[in-house]
Amino acid sequence: MNIAKGFRSKREEYDLEQQELAQRAGISKSMICAIEKGQRMPSLETVIAVAEALHCSIDELLDRKVS
Repeated sequence: MNIAKGFRSKREEYDLEQQELAQRAGISKSMICAIEKGQRMPSLETVIAVAEALHCSIDELLDRKVS
């Protein structure tokens, strides 16, 4: 599982800038940036907020194959 890759690929799939995703999820742009660079591990609350903002499952966001 690669959280940084999953966050970035899902955000790009929806053609969103980091700032727009941050606003939709109610978190800071710097947090999105740090997660995507692998510098920070998101909290469960952050993962849920981003998944909801992107209308995707947590598995998809965490770059896991859904079977």
